[in-house]
Amino acid sequence: MYTFETIGALRIDQPPETYVYDILPLGDGVAAISSDDSLRLLDPIALHAPLNVVENVNRDVTCFAPLDGPEGLMVCTAGRDGKVCIVDPRQGAKVAEVKSDRNVPILSLATSWQNTSIAGGTELANSQASVIIWDTRFMDQPRLQYVESHSDDVTALQYHPTQKSILLSGSTDGLVNIYNTTILEEEDALHQTINHGASIHRSGFLTEMEVFALSHDEKFSTTQMVVNVDESVEEPPSVLFGDLRDKLGCEYVANVIARPGGGGVVGIGAHSREKFDLVHLHNEPPWALSQDSAVTLEGAHGSEIVRSFCFIDQHQMILTAVILQALLGIACARTDENPTPTAVDDASLSSPSAATSPDAQQSPTQGQRSARNTDKSSKLVDQALSSFRQLETANSYASSRKSFGLLGSALFYAKELIPRLYISGPPVEEPEVSQNADARLRGPLLEGVTLLEQAAKSHNADAIYLLAQLNFYGNFSYPKNHQEAFRRYHELAVLDGNSSAQHMVGFMYATGIGDAVERDQAKALLYHTFAAQAGHTKSEMTVAFRHHSGIGTVRNCDESANYYKSVADKAMKWYRSGPPGGRAWVSQSYRLADDDGGVYGEGASASSAGINAPKGGPNSDLNAALEDVLEYLDLMSGKGDFEATFSLGRIHYDGRKDLAPNVEAARRYFQTVATQYWKKDGTTVDISDKPRLDIIACKAAGYLGRMFLRGEGVEQNFKKASKWFIRGLKNGDAGSQHGLGLIYLHGLGLTQNIHKASDYFKAAAEQEYAPAQVSLGSLYLDQGSQSDIHVATRYFELAARYGHIEALYYLAEIINHGLGRERSCGLATAYYKSVAEKAEPLLSSISEANQAYKDGDNELALVGYLMAAEQGYERSQANVAYLLDQEKSVLPLASLSPFHRPRSALLKNAALALIFWTRSAKQTNIDSMVKMGDYYLNGIGTERDMEKAAACYTAASEYHQSAQALYNLGWMHENGAGLTQDFHLAKRYYDHALETNDEAYLPVTLSLLKLRARSAWNTLTHGGINSIKDEPAEKKHWSMGEWISNFLQDEGSPYEDDIDNDLLPHSDPMPGGDQDILYDDLIDDGIIESLIILGLAAALVWLIYYRQARQLAHRRGEEARIAQEGGQLRPAAQQAERGLFPQPGDPAFRDWVAGGIGH
Repeated sequence: MYTFETIGALRIDQPPETYVYDILPLGDGVAAISSDDSLRLLDPIALHAPLNVVENVNRDVTCFAPLDGPEGLMVCTAGRDGKVCIVDPRQGAKVAEVKSDRNVPILSLATSWQNTSIAGGTELANSQASVIIWDTRFMDQPRLQYVESHSDDVTALQYHPTQKSILLSGSTDGLVNIYNTTILEEEDALHQTINHGASIHRSGFLTEMEVFALSHDEKFSTTQMVVNVDESVEEPPSVLFGDLRDKLGCEYVANVIARPGGGGVVGIGAHSREKFDLVHLHNEPPWALSQDSAVTLEGAHGSEIVRSFCFIDQHQMILTAVILQALLGIACARTDENPTPTAVDDASLSSPSAATSPDAQQSPTQGQRSARNTDKSSKLVDQALSSFRQLETANSYASSRKSFGLLGSALFYAKELIPRLYISGPPVEEPEVSQNADARLRGPLLEGVTLLEQAAKSHNADAIYLLAQLNFYGNFSYPKNHQEAFRRYHELAVLDGNSSAQHMVGFMYATGIGDAVERDQAKALLYHTFAAQAGHTKSEMTVAFRHHSGIGTVRNCDESANYYKSVADKAMKWYRSGPPGGRAWVSQSYRLADDDGGVYGEGASASSAGINAPKGGPNSDLNAALEDVLEYLDLMSGKGDFEATFSLGRIHYDGRKDLAPNVEAARRYFQTVATQYWKKDGTTVDISDKPRLDIIACKAAGYLGRMFLRGEGVEQNFKKASKWFIRGLKNGDAGSQHGLGLIYLHGLGLTQNIHKASDYFKAAAEQEYAPAQVSLGSLYLDQGSQSDIHVATRYFELAARYGHIEALYYLAEIINHGLGRERSCGLATAYYKSVAEKAEPLLSSISEANQAYKDGDNELALVGYLMAAEQGYERSQANVAYLLDQEKSVLPLASLSPFHRPRSALLKNAALALIFWTRSAKQTNIDSMVKMGDYYLNGIGTERDMEKAAACYTAASEYHQSAQALYNLGWMHENGAGLTQDFHLAKRYYDHALETNDEAYLPVTLSLLKLRARSAWNTLTHGGINSIKDEPAEKKHWSMGEWISNFLQDEGSPYEDDIDNDLLPHSDPMPGGDQDILYDDLIDDGIIESLIILGLAAALVWLIYYRQARQLAHRRGEEARIAQEGGQLRPAAQQAERGLFPQPGDPAFRDWVAGGIGH
């Protein structure tokens, strides 16, 4: 174990409040960059006196890297000004300078003098984060630029230690990429991608073949570098160490540094214990941390957070840099020349250095902190976060879900009932939280808030944002104060145009939540527009919806299309960044009211009655709960039912609203089915006693191939994927055909072959497999001719029927750009909107809102649904209105219950409920339209307006969709409420309500009894109201011609006059081509009438023929009799020429025309 002794230190006194970003060894010395935008060259032996100081190397310098060269050691620096500068620290001058495109801030650097290259990683700007590579000999233009590999800030860059053409990059999108910079095309240059799964803080090469990744949440992993991806070598799995704070008992991780000999050193700290340790990372393999041999810097830098450390092997020294109150401190320690022997490799821990990083600690709500916080207040924020982290750890595994089982359920409900007994006294309103709530705080929460308030006084953006979030959400039981939250958000929005703050200010102006500010839709649009222009995706979606619907502005289709397109582009980039075939997720968007049978309950709501009524009887499995279905399938699977086993696999693979996907379980089920059909050598078993096993096994093979192709539940392996897909082809499984098509299209483990890919896509597309239809359509679209575009469009339209996100995007692009058809802004906007709304995990807070609702936190659920509703999600708009709706029952029985919990003030906002009932109704929600009418009818959240109520009910009753709306219109006509009092019209609406929904029998019958009584009284008293008229139909005396004419024509339905023919669809009246019932009746009636007419005509022809035959036989008999008596006969030929019917001119023709009268 090494012992350290401090031999020197440096404090930067001028300018005041200066601190260090990073330090690194430079030849025999040390270089440091600091918040005053200066580069300092230091001598480790005489640390207190800098050798040189180069001022203003960049504006807001962010990073630097050493650059070896023939002229000696130089340094590259970069900053938020978008500049990369080459500086000679000994001469104190800039040697060269280059800018990024549009001066996008540069966050990371890597240099390779042997490769004459400088690489810079940019911040995400205009939906693009780039890795830019310049040639040091020709720096006018970048030599290479990779713009598609990362979707967020590029925070780490490093060239390979020996192969200098290999470049590694890490990003806050969670990916670590390895490029071969000798290849120009980005897609081909991307050698390997490692998904760390969390925002990358540090990443680099530990050895020539090992890569490490350290995330902002301190999760650490190592991965072996693939040598040749073209040989389909199976990639070894990453070694996951998890959160090093838990594993090593520290509070943060500064960095990981590779050491000579193949090992590494991890620098960890615990500022609350004033410690900084160096932990050896062994490569035995596998990689392992050796905490027993850790070197401890007791006292370290007090309670400060170490930002970085480095080794100076020539002097056997460790350098550390931290913030010391308002000053920078760089401390230097020397190792003992005769160390005590330990298990640690001498080459690994000979001499390191350290510095603090604002990125090392994250906000509870925001992963990255603003770069403008370059003063002493940053350390206050770090300390506050440390205090909050203690609270987070104490409550990390609190769960509000009830346990299963009899005892668990009993305890759950007992716990739920105890706090809900409010019999002892009347409900009281919750007291308003004062602005200064310190009296209610204590412990780490009080300490953290106090530190944040101190930092906020120095205009620290992170502190202001965190205080706003605490007041808005009430994190860590902090008392909510929406007025204070709005003040903080507004302060930050004005301070530096923070887009997240602008978004929240716009949200609060739009909703007036918590009465923090009066609703103002114009100001809401203004702030959302500011945030959208800065690239805030949720604000972009909000602005798009407002222009689409005309909220706070006039409707503008082009503006809406532009904003929706921007969001859709990001959604597609996110979707395509996943494994082959795109990302997969379970949609979490649903209406809360549907769990209760709709807004008005089961059978009374349009969503659960009439044409939308649940199919199947009481014993049908269509109404079974998911748990019951799984239990039944599991039982049948245990009995050897392979179809049940396959169904279990599909359910666990696809997931459901209340069942997260479980790819591990799905793989086991699919594997079970496959092994029943295929032996280990690939041959099949006899299935004569198991019909359909071959079909189901091939489907299971398709799923297994998909899992190996995408790396779901198994390691990604294209060779195994191909094997399973080929097996699935035996019975023409569409999923297998599409999977093989993807492999041939992208050359994944097999030689790329576009023609084979196209054939497989076409075979799957013919089976209505939507992903294959999209893939085939994209191939046609790439051809570019008009005919190919038409074919591509047809395939995209087929896939769009299944809601495929990529098909919708292609259609939006085709229509928006007018490819092969006339441009339609409205249709393009609708498609872009659908694409944006489908990317729920990326763009919405719906999942979090659903979880809060399940946990019983309706206030938090309301906030989540409100945010999604502002973005235009119709189901979230309905959920907001449903949560705020207080009119769920005419009788206030619930409020009289001892278990009734008073609604919080946040959930008492009828005016806001009406706003979202209206927005939901405008997106064709029938129940919301009826609710909107109820609010106008009863004056809830607005003044009473009978005309608007009637208009809402009339709109909801079109096509007879809502029995409730029809009933309400009948009631309004009966009582003259907003409509002319007319008992006859009232009866007709009541009748229509019953026709629409059979379950309305009782209320309609009772209302009709009352109505008839009122109508009878009105008739007896000669009242002025139009009474019910049951007049019998007038009997007509028809002539024979009129009777036949009326018999042959259809008189139509008695209600035909009431049907507006313009409302009936002219083509394809129902989705999928189902015919309307009205047309079916007409067709059936026409067929029957035609058959009757044809039958009558055939009978008439037969009778005529029979009559003529009898007449002919009679004549021949007469002629024979006359011949026997010696009479003279007519020539036979003349008689034969008459034919079946008399010819014109024949004396018998007149008699034949008259029907043979007289014969």
